[in-house]
This record gives sequence, C-alpha cells and structure tokens, in this order.
Amino acid sequence: MAHPHLTAEQFENWKDLKGNFTLTPTYIDLIKDIWNVISWYYAPRMWKNYIFPESFINEIARHIYVSLNLVYYVIYIAIGITLLRYSFERFICKPLVNWLELTPINKKKYPESIWKTVFYTFTWSFNLYLLTYRYDYFHQPYLIWDDWIPGMDIPFDIQLMYFIQCGFYLHSVYATIYMDYKRKDYYAMLLHHVLTMALISVSYATRYHKVGLLVLFVHDITDIWLELAKSLHYMSTRKGGRQCPQWENAANVVFVIFILTWFLFRLYWYPLRVLYSTGVVTAYRVYDRGCGLYGFFNLLLLILLGLNIYWLYFILQLLFRALAGTSNGLQDTREEDDSDEEEPIPTSTPKASVNNVIKEKKTK
Repeated sequence: MAHPHLTAEQFENWKDLKGNFTLTPTYIDLIKDIWNVISWYYAPRMWKNYIFPESFINEIARHIYVSLNLVYYVIYIAIGITLLRYSFERFICKPLVNWLELTPINKKKYPESIWKTVFYTFTWSFNLYLLTYRYDYFHQPYLIWDDWIPGMDIPFDIQLMYFIQCGFYLHSVYATIYMDYKRKDYYAMLLHHVLTMALISVSYATRYHKVGLLVLFVHDITDIWLELAKSLHYMSTRKGGRQCPQWENAANVVFVIFILTWFLFRLYWYPLRVLYSTGVVTAYRVYDRGCGLYGFFNLLLLILLGLNIYWLYFILQLLFRALAGTSNGLQDTREEDDSDEEEPIPTSTPKASVNNVIKEKKTK
C-alpha cells in the first residue's frame, strides 16, 4: 500500500536514517545529531528529480493550511494595538515625562521603551502561562511532535498568541514609520518587522505553531529587560543636566539581568530545546507523517542563532568597556547625532557606567 505522505523511494530512504535522538541533549549532542540528520537529509539520493525553484514552491503550497480571512483579524489587532499605544503615550507617558523633567531627547525615546517593556511583559507572561500550565513541551520539547499531523487544528489560546504577535509586528511597521524615534537603521528595522511577521505567518500556516511559541518565549524575555534598562537610563538625566544616580544604578542591575537572560534563553535553551527538536527530533518522529520544509525552517532558525551570537559580541564589548571606564565613542552609531539635540550639561560628566552604553543597543 502506498504511503500517504512519502513516495516509496522517500520512505525507503527515511528507514536508512541511523541513530536516534536524546531526551536531554547537550551542545555536543546538538552538533553531532544535527550533522547526522543533515548528512542523511542532503544525501544525493534524497534530491532526485528536485528542480529549484519549482519543487520548493510546490512543497510550500503543499504544506500551507490557512484561510486568507484570518488576515483581517491580524489587521484589526494591529489597529487596536496602535490605538492603545497612542492612548498609552498620550494619557500616561506624556504626563509622566513632564513630571520626571526628562531632557527633550529622552522625552522622545522614553515612551517607546516603556511601551515595549509593558507590551513584551504582557505577551511573554501569557506565553509563560501557555508553556507552564496549558502545555508541557517546553520542558519536554520532543512532545511537540507527538500529535503533529498536516493541517491539524490549532488551540484557540495559541491562535490568540499568534494573532497578537503578528498584529504587533504589523503595528511595528507603522510605528517605525510614524511613531518611533528615528534611527539610522530605519530601513533595517522595517525589514526586520516584515520578515518576523512573515515567519510567524508561515509557521502558523504550516502548523509549526508549537515551535513558534517556543521561539517567541525564549526571545521576548530579553527584550523586556533591555527596554526596561533603557527606560531607567532615560530617567537618570533630567533637565539642566541634573543626575539621578539611583535610576542609573537600577539600570546597571537590569542590564546585568539582561545579559544573563540572553545567555540562558537565547544561547542555552534556544539551541538545546528548539533547534534540537526541529533539527533532530523531527527527522525521527514526523518525517514519515509529511512534516516538510525541514531545510527551509531549520536554516531560518540557525540564522537566528547566528544573530544571537553576533549581537552577544557587541553586548559584551559594551559591557567590558563600560566596566573599564573606556566607553568614550561607544554611543550607538544609529543615534550618533543625539548629542546635537541634548541640553548642555554644565557639570562634569560622571564616570562611565553600564547605563551610558546600553541605552541604544538593538537586539533584534
């Protein structure tokens, strides 16, 4: 009898896959097992009669299960988030920055950072609830694939999470153009938002939503601490150059937490719980059930890991120079003209601290 998802040749090739996956992988397991699976997956016999791009387009079309009507929900949510942010900035941030007597430039930046702090805290907390009380595959990521079938139903709470996140990034395209403080990486940020929105949409349409939930979980938490550190930094300098060191000290602590969460979530849990599951477990547990686009999705996830490592280099560079008191000239080149807009500070500048260099760090 013919296999429902694989040709006879593909099914025979799948049975040639050697080894197995481990439930508690290490970095060594990750490298060794992914290499084993990639060597099998990209063997010449697996790619007979494959013609790019026709075969790739056909594979994508075969694994897309989504109604275009859902796009309207995303648009409505994006509009709602935009209106909510306008209200937040008008009725909360505007009186607050005036009461705090922030400098003119920080009055422009503070609302954006505090808004992102609040929003990321909300979405990450909801994600934490889903992965802690509703589903158990964060601690056992191999369970992601137990009930996976093509076109499977997506639970409402995960749908809600996806729609909110996709709506937020659609809002972010608008916000980057009309609301956020303009930086020199303006076009790069627009591209980032569009690509993120596309990845969320495609993972939803192909029913890899559990993987998407894990990816959002291990990445959004670092944005909370980064935006909070930036917000605290903006509160440390007031009109006339008046310094409030208690906020600067608080930002120092938050920045250290940011670095620790970066290591734990993006460089430990992300590769060992997400990449191992998508790169290794899928080949053994669901390839025969029609789980396609293996190379495409894992390539995107590996690029994301590379970006995490790339940004870590700059984060640590900033930290070490700040601790050594040699942070002159380390202002983010995206906003190197900020000094032209700041009020002159009549007193001597305090010794460089972590805050002086983290305020404009971009992690995405």
